[in-house]
Amino acid sequence: MEVLLPMSVGLAAFAGLSVLLATGTGDVLRSGGRMAFLVARRASRVVRRVAGTRPVAALLGTELGRRMAREAQAQGFLASLGLGGAEALAALLMGIGLASAASSVLFLTPLAFPVVACALCALVVARDAARRQRMRREVLAEMPGIYRTLAVAMGSGQTLSQAVDYVGSHERGPASGVFARMSLRLRCGVATEEAVASLAEELDVPGARLLAAALVISHRTGSPLRDLLLRSARLAERQEEFERMLVVKTAQVRLSVRIVCLLPVVMVGVLSLVSPDFQQGLFTPSGAGCVLLAMVLDGAALLLIRRLIRGVM
Repeated sequence: MEVLLPMSVGLAAFAGLSVLLATGTGDVLRSGGRMAFLVARRASRVVRRVAGTRPVAALLGTELGRRMAREAQAQGFLASLGLGGAEALAALLMGIGLASAASSVLFLTPLAFPVVACALCALVVARDAARRQRMRREVLAEMPGIYRTLAVAMGSGQTLSQAVDYVGSHERGPASGVFARMSLRLRCGVATEEAVASLAEELDVPGARLLAAALVISHRTGSPLRDLLLRSARLAERQEEFERMLVVKTAQVRLSVRIVCLLPVVMVGVLSLVSPDFQQGLFTPSGAGCVLLAMVLDGAALLLIRRLIRGVM
């Protein structure tokens, strides 16, 4: 990921440099700093032009596109450029296309383009899922402290807005940003119920709906609900312990599932790149049909296993 994004922006920069050379601006070439500025501006224009196309907009409207855009925006390279979601997705797609084209030239087969493109897209989605799961664990670990902080703040006579602002400014981690955004919404005049509902959606952890209901009741009745918040803190600690224990006890099973499900896909991809006989077989109807049927069965098994695991988790 850290290599694909600079490659995509470099490709756009190359396109901008080609335009500059075609116009024959010799004074720009003599000025290194001005040339770099103009090339960077041309590169950003190319990225924004690609971001404005219909395929990118259609992909951004899907869950896959949004996850890819989030992962691209999470990279420090694009964050420093200040690109939005559509621009980040366009830069990522350009990088994937460039890497796939280079792999086709390297392996001397057109099959390398779709294989590498699918592999890179799957890698981006997997990184986004891992990052979201890591953030969820961090938020879950912060919830007991947040419950206790809210209990102390509201028990000392502070209003809901003051208590939320106190949590957002004194806590550390992903959850503090959620409470800071809620405090900003309340200051901007958003209704309390709407701001609390947004808080529960952004937290996305067990007990978030209970916290939202407690905050709304406290706001309507004026009761601090100190005992309820302290009890919720103890329940959140037990929930975290149970999830940690479940992750440890199912680690071997989850690793086995990943190996069994990914091994056929990896073998087909590698053979498509390095084996000429396998490549010839893929271009026949029977060979392509067999591989497609195997992929469908493997995908069905993966979805079934994920559904079972979600039921346990």
